[in-house]
Amino acid sequence: MDRRKFLKASGVAGAVVGGAGLGFFGYEAGRDPDSYTGWKNREGGFQTFNRIKWAVDKPTYEKLGPSRRVDARTEVVFSRMGPLFRNWKEEEGTKSLPEYLKKYYDANPEILELDLKVKNELFPKLRKDRDKYGDKFILAEAWSDAMGAVWPEHSKEPPEIADFPERKDRKQLKMKSPEKTSKLIKKIAHQFGSTLVGITKLNPDWVYSHPMRRRGLDTDKPFEVPKHWQYAIVVGVPMSWDPMFANPNYGTSHDAYAISRIISVRLSTFIKQLGYAARPHTPGTEYDLMVPPILVDAGIGEQGRHSIVVTPELGSNFRPAIITTNIPLKPDKPIDFGVQDFCKSCKVCAEQCPSGSITKGDKVEIRGYKRYPFSPASCHNFWYSKLGNMGCRICISVCPYTRKANWVHKAAFNVSAYDPTGLADKALTAMQKIFYPGPDPQDYFIPSLGGKNASYRKPPWWLKTEDFIDL
Repeated sequence: MDRRKFLKASGVAGAVVGGAGLGFFGYEAGRDPDSYTGWKNREGGFQTFNRIKWAVDKPTYEKLGPSRRVDARTEVVFSRMGPLFRNWKEEEGTKSLPEYLKKYYDANPEILELDLKVKNELFPKLRKDRDKYGDKFILAEAWSDAMGAVWPEHSKEPPEIADFPERKDRKQLKMKSPEKTSKLIKKIAHQFGSTLVGITKLNPDWVYSHPMRRRGLDTDKPFEVPKHWQYAIVVGVPMSWDPMFANPNYGTSHDAYAISRIISVRLSTFIKQLGYAARPHTPGTEYDLMVPPILVDAGIGEQGRHSIVVTPELGSNFRPAIITTNIPLKPDKPIDFGVQDFCKSCKVCAEQCPSGSITKGDKVEIRGYKRYPFSPASCHNFWYSKLGNMGCRICISVCPYTRKANWVHKAAFNVSAYDPTGLADKALTAMQKIFYPGPDPQDYFIPSLGGKNASYRKPPWWLKTEDFIDL
């Protein structure tokens, strides 16, 4: 072999080895728990202690004799304090208490002395000092109270009632500036578990003209946007990554929906604790408004061909909730990182959509705005044309932006975002089809409709029924 052929062969071999290495390390990066972006990141990777090495045959506590069970009425301090406070009469002593509690205190007079100290000494002093020094801990208490909220209060009341603090004596606190308040709200939202947070002024165009049921509003009357709906705060989390890629059968919206719902309720509670109005609009059927355009306004991402908002961090894998409020905030600005240009040529979601609900054509005018048309009715029909979990979500799974946060996908994202020629978009779309091909869209259907119960990707090991249950 002459030198020229040798160099040529070496170059080809090097390119092959380099490409194989890139593919291998890219695959390994995708498996790394650190790449699972979002609320449920690391997928259990924090549990690193080798418990098997230290396993023993018996628990490390010792049993010395006959055992008895705990009486929660008396031996749990939180259970006995209420009856004690309500029934205690100094002149009668323990005789004024319910028989079970009298019996307990008579047998444990030292505990009665400690409990009465709370009632007669500590609580009065606490109330006095709270009036004098308590304002320093307003945020801490608001955060704590909000952490206990998991469902909207007065969810069936109109906004004029439900959105405002329950306690009429709760004063509206004076915030130092919208900038500082926005910084605080975002931090608190992240503390509650939100992966992404954005803020915008609410555009009335995005509020439903007639409301949904169960929201405390007359569905037969046009809905006037409440004046206190001045701002919209976006919160939310991704769906669990591995099942999401195994849509339409193995993924579910419920995991992220439930978490986003709790985050929005907690953040609304926090804002009310500061004396302002707040109303959560949560995934499912608890919305009074359209969500995607609010995400766009709040700088969370851009609306794609499939009508779902694409975010830089999570791609399409984001399940949001909205909080409308009148607390003074500084809005974020919308972003443009190339999704509109990418979606023009990509069309992977439309090609993989088994119901044909996503157009392969251009944008059209819809309610005064230019966007890609989408058919919710045919999409909904497919929900009943496949097995597994309710819904579909294939368009989220196949979107090239929907990737875990590893160096390979970050590099591809940056190339696409900063390339003005559009060549990178076409190359990445081609790579998506080569390396992540989907089944024939017909195969997603149930067998009685000519399908194969197919999913976009194989399910994670912990959702393979046949490996755990005898069928």
